[in-house]
Amino acid sequence: MKCRCAISLLLSTGLLTSCTGTLDMMLHKRISPEVQQTAQNEDCWYTYLAHRSPGFCLRTRHAIVWKDESLYLGYWRGLHPRPPHRVLVEARGHTLILHRRYVWDGNSVGSTQPEDLMPSLRHDILYHALKEGAPISRRAIDRAYRADCERYGADFSKLRYTGLRIFGGIFNDMGQHGTLIIQPTTPQTPPAPLEPDRFDDPYDELGYHD
Repeated sequence: MKCRCAISLLLSTGLLTSCTGTLDMMLHKRISPEVQQTAQNEDCWYTYLAHRSPGFCLRTRHAIVWKDESLYLGYWRGLHPRPPHRVLVEARGHTLILHRRYVWDGNSVGSTQPEDLMPSLRHDILYHALKEGAPISRRAIDRAYRADCERYGADFSKLRYTGLRIFGGIFNDMGQHGTLIIQPTTPQTPPAPLEPDRFDDPYDELGYHD
């Protein structure tokens, strides 16, 4: 408990967040060559931002919708913190809608392989929303991540899940807060319009944390 409190104190003062590059090296974080190569295809669903690697260097090119009856998310929207406050993500009961141009960093530890992309994406956006106050259970998010790893064939183990349950909350507090505005909605709130797909995207330098 004392160790956890000490780590939380460091996080709150920003001492660890200023060393993310060193932390990435310690965790052997990298984006696999296969993921980088696939991103060069015009029909690929994500962009690889090499100058940001291995951090927040992956970005969606089109909207992605998950329908999961085992995961109830409530009703809310996550908006970009800067005007015009475009919608990044929406929760509609058992459906999660992720709008295009969302930036994430793949696996938190080790190499991100093609089969890790979709599990890490849904896990990251839900942790992101949780950090900013979305009414979601972290346990439910972690269980959904485990199910996604099984579905997509990503490497996952009981030990890895245990580590996620113990340290996931600490790692989620690392980094800048105020990067998503959570706005409650209702079942009657219409979904935000989806932007059309575009390979030549003029917003390559923009992420949710910019």
